[in-house]
Parts: sequence; structure tokens; C-alpha cells
Amino acid sequence: MKYCGYHSHTTFSDGKSSMEEMVQAAIRRGMPCIGFTDHSDSPYQDYCMRVAEYPAYLAELSRLQEKYEGKITIMRGIELDSHSDPAIAQQVDYFLGSVHELVYEDRFYGIDHARDLQLRCIERECGGDQLVFAQDYFDELVAHVQRNKPTIVGHFDVLTKFSVIDEENPDYRRMALDALEKVVAVTPVVEINTGAISRKWREIPYPADFILRGLREMGGKIILGADTHAADTIDCAFPLAVEIAKKAGFDTLLTLWPDGFHEEKI
Repeated sequence: MKYCGYHSHTTFSDGKSSMEEMVQAAIRRGMPCIGFTDHSDSPYQDYCMRVAEYPAYLAELSRLQEKYEGKITIMRGIELDSHSDPAIAQQVDYFLGSVHELVYEDRFYGIDHARDLQLRCIERECGGDQLVFAQDYFDELVAHVQRNKPTIVGHFDVLTKFSVIDEENPDYRRMALDALEKVVAVTPVVEINTGAISRKWREIPYPADFILRGLREMGGKIILGADTHAADTIDCAFPLAVEIAKKAGFDTLLTLWPDGFHEEKI
């Protein structure tokens, strides 16, 4: 099958390649469609776009759509953080709902950026209890999804990126599946995210197998997202992601086009 990817970052936020370089790489790989989702403005992170940059971002997407028409479909997206103003979501074709930080009063922790930030958050804010940390993360994600109703849920269990969380713990698993059920009731489309593989943090995608199986049982759907930050990782580990999805019981995945979601056999 030909793969499409719907989680891509460029030099408009924290990517290393320009949007056009990413498009050209996708064409070389034979991808029929790519979606761009640079980071929305955030009061806590300096790698995100600023609101003043949105017009240039949207203009470049439109320029490339016109330039490469007939060669590849380009979808206009954004990755909306839980602390971002959701107004930008009205100006794009779709948006990811993702959580990248936890905030306690005036203290914030970029929990998907470094292991030490997760450990610091657990120690300082969660009484040293990783399950309290996990609950805080899932509560933030569920609230974000319920409030903003994203098109796609981004990296559902990104808190496991640095292997701080014991994913075998039955209490953690119950917590994750409870959050998943609440999320799927609002947004049933969850990405299989391979971004941590390209950056050597993990050898398998998110979500974990037990979450994928739960998602299938709940009637949820999957879509591919490389969470790519450079042209050479535009379709990172997509065949692996598909095989893992099959083992979890999925026989289709979604692609997204101007007319909406399509279901593809895998």
C-alpha cells in the first residue's frame, strides 16, 4: 500500500526541513497525501509558532497546494496543544489534539521533551508517584479532547516516551483505558505515532498494544502519523506501524482527504 502521513513539523515550528522540502520528500517516497501540523502558539513553549506567524504558515500551505497539484495532495493542519487558543483550528482542514506539557499554577513541565522533566514533575508535583503523574496527563488529554473536539488524537500515551512509566502496571492500564474510552466518545480517530522511533527514544510506535486493542474494541479508528521533524523521516517506520496495527486486530486504517476520511484495507 501507499502510505499517507498526517503529523508533520517544519521550520515554521520545531522542524529541521522547510515545508517544501517535506513535500518533495513525500513525492519521492510515492506518498499520495501529506498533512502538515506545525505546533500552535503556546504560552509555555518557545518552539511553537506564534499567532503572528499563522498567516505565513497558511499562505505557504496554499502556495504548495497549488504548485504541486496533481503530484500530491497537501492537507492543511495544525497540532493544537491543550493550552493553545483553539481559534486557529477553524482555519485548517483538520487538527491534532495533543498534550505536551503539564502546568501546576505557574509551574510547567514539558513532559514529552526530556526524561528529567518527567522525573522532576513526578517528584515535585506528584508526590513521587508515577501513577499520579499519569493520571494528571490523562486528565489533561481528556479535558483537551472534550473541550476542543480534535479531528485526530495525537500521541495518546506520549508520557511513556522515556520509559518512566511502568506500562505493565494494571492500575496504569486501567487508567489509560478509562481515558481512552472518554476520548473515543468524542474523537474516535487516534494516530499511530512513529516519531519516537526516528529520534531513537522507542523501538515501537504509540499507542501501546493494549491501548490499540482497547481502541479496536471501542470502535475507534487509526491513522498514521510520523510526527516527522525532517524530510528524511517523512514516513518513518510506517510498515512497522501497520504490522503492529494488524496484530492488534485492525484490518483497516484511515486516510484523510479534502472530502473527509477514507477507510483503507491493510
